[in-house]
Amino acid sequence: MQFIANGLNGNFLRNILPPSDVEIDGVMAAIAYGSNFNDQKTDFIGHCLANHYRLDIWMRYDHTVPVAVTLLKRLLKHHKDNIFCNLVPDCLHSKVIWWKGYGAYIGSANLTDRAWVRNIEAGVFLSESDLQNDNLQIELETFFEGLRSAKQVFPLTEEIIRELEKMELERRGIDDKGRTHRTVPVWEGPTFFEDKKTKDLRKEAFRLEWQETLTHLRSIGEQLVTNRPNWIKDDVPVSWQIDQFLHAYYYNRVGDSREKPYEDYFRKNKANPNQALIPILKWWKETSSAPSYEDETFYENAPLIRRYLAKENLLSLTEQQLSEICKRTHATKDHVSKMRLSTLGRNDVITLSQEERIPLYAAWLLTQTNNKGWNVLQLLNYVLYEGTNDLLWERLYKATREPEYSLPHYGLNSIAELVGWARPEVVPPRNGRTSKALRALGYDVRVY
Repeated sequence: MQFIANGLNGNFLRNILPPSDVEIDGVMAAIAYGSNFNDQKTDFIGHCLANHYRLDIWMRYDHTVPVAVTLLKRLLKHHKDNIFCNLVPDCLHSKVIWWKGYGAYIGSANLTDRAWVRNIEAGVFLSESDLQNDNLQIELETFFEGLRSAKQVFPLTEEIIRELEKMELERRGIDDKGRTHRTVPVWEGPTFFEDKKTKDLRKEAFRLEWQETLTHLRSIGEQLVTNRPNWIKDDVPVSWQIDQFLHAYYYNRVGDSREKPYEDYFRKNKANPNQALIPILKWWKETSSAPSYEDETFYENAPLIRRYLAKENLLSLTEQQLSEICKRTHATKDHVSKMRLSTLGRNDVITLSQEERIPLYAAWLLTQTNNKGWNVLQLLNYVLYEGTNDLLWERLYKATREPEYSLPHYGLNSIAELVGWARPEVVPPRNGRTSKALRALGYDVRVY
């Protein structure tokens, strides 16, 4: 954790912008007030554009024009570049930025040159590891889901900008003068206590998205049956083939080895994902060997995970066996590489390789329990086997979204990926890379 106080302690907000070689799963921000920066190439928005990050930002709307029209015009101009702005009437006052997979800033700074450079601000930057340690990522997900689902929140449009221009011209420093041009009613904001209906709506949104994405994956699977390359044996489960087809596509056909601008591909392909899929299926079928080690997954990694996570074996797994599972889980390996070494019990070193981290992580994970007193093996057993297949989505939701069930540093992508390796007859694996590949093909899915 870092304390950000600009010139007062020499730690400026710009210092925490992610380096270009860090993979970010999108940026989410809720910042009440804003205006354009002097240097628009290197400011917060410019940084998102330069690195091809998708930015979802919520800002304040009211008759005092809290966000400069020039900034709103800039945001709308870059809608085509995956910058999406929504406005919250009257009650938004937060200053939060979450670079998913990297960390979050929570503090007092608005989106202005003064706040980022000259003002005395106070805030903290929490790394992704900090967020996971205290399950704060669940709180952030809940916060942004609340903004996303609020009926009073609306997207930025040209019409709203024209309306705000009229307010700005007419009020001339008089706070109430611009009210006559408002088309959006005044909102007093949500209550302090979240009601059951709000929670149910969030859960239902997860169900709908999850099942819609399964439909996309299964449709791809049907087409893979007749587009299977010769190097894949016919007994490899189709669910595994779906995942590794998307793996090969993402790492070989989306961007280059450094940049994976999947949102740019999404914008290009969203009008007709199935049309975008056809040439990729043809490419896949004509491959003479695994493009990026997919054969190792089919014949070594996935069978081992399936065997270890079988119902009769799961609850008696050893630390070594759990380590072997983590070593073969893409989402888990990616997460462990970002964890603080202090969490893994190694304050004595500065760096460790991924291979060195995994056994430490498995040993640590086995010691963790959730609020029900379950360890990771009991949690996986609950998701995989304690209920019907049609309610698997609900068990996934509870295991990763509800504090009573969830474990630190063991999120949705890791568990959902394992479910697909362990029970391919039910669902394909799904992790962040799966979702990014689907978006690159034009499917409108969430990247969790």
